[in-house]
Amino acid sequence: MDLKEKKINDEIVFKGHLLEVHKDEVLCPNGHKSTREFINKGKAACVIALTNDGKFILERQFRYPYDDVIIEFPAGKSDPNEDGKVTAFRELKEETGYEASTLIYLGSTYPSVAYTNEVIDLYFAKDLKMTETHLDENEFVEVFYKSEDEIKDMIAKGEIKDAKTTHAFLLYLLNKDKLN
Repeated sequence: MDLKEKKINDEIVFKGHLLEVHKDEVLCPNGHKSTREFINKGKAACVIALTNDGKFILERQFRYPYDDVIIEFPAGKSDPNEDGKVTAFRELKEETGYEASTLIYLGSTYPSVAYTNEVIDLYFAKDLKMTETHLDENEFVEVFYKSEDEIKDMIAKGEIKDAKTTHAFLLYLLNKDKLN
């Protein structure tokens, strides 16, 4: 069965600095027309970084849509046409002050397939050197460190809910013998 839908019309109903909202008309596999609304957000990168003393770098950051402080790995939006690896290096340094000598691609994740086309590339960083942070003007993060077991416990207790963080951590666990 062919499950693919065919775009008939694409309408941008909102265009902001961070994203744009589309309302598209599609032809469904059964021949009927329907509407699909989605957020075009582009690419981003997330970094699971392991310090030289065996701790992982995490951040607490207020996330407005949830009205909550969220625990996550360093991450950020890619600039237009920017390679995910470049984004990962930049975001790790900007948000935590660490530069990585080794950065390994783990995979990609689709954070919410129902309403956005965002793709987040996931990376593992090691061989870190501390420099200084360079946060954006209105960006506020609290950096902290946890062991592998502590992160597992935080996920199990529901303290870490962020999809990109849990996915990156799972990929790390599945590949850690090859990464360390």
